[in-house]
Amino acid sequence: MSLTPETLEGVVVVSPPEALKIQSEGGMLIAAFTHMTDWCMRRASGSVHITMDVPKDHKRPDFDLAQAEFDVEALPKDKDIPLVFYCADNL
Repeated sequence: MSLTPETLEGVVVVSPPEALKIQSEGGMLIAAFTHMTDWCMRRASGSVHITMDVPKDHKRPDFDLAQAEFDVEALPKDKDIPLVFYCADNL
């Protein structure tokens, strides 16, 4: 079961090849993994990891993802840089 929404206001869902194209054109891949193990084993080359702080039961179907907190210090200050967020569920 995918936890990735099909649509989200202001967001464009892209395929992995499209994500790599965006990265090759100056965009940034952001890995939003909850576990460092996923980052170590499954990261895309050149991606940046942001820590997602969620409760241990975050995989419950009724979990409200709005409760998740992210360490966004690794994000670029330039707001014009395209960002592609992905998680272990997308790999």
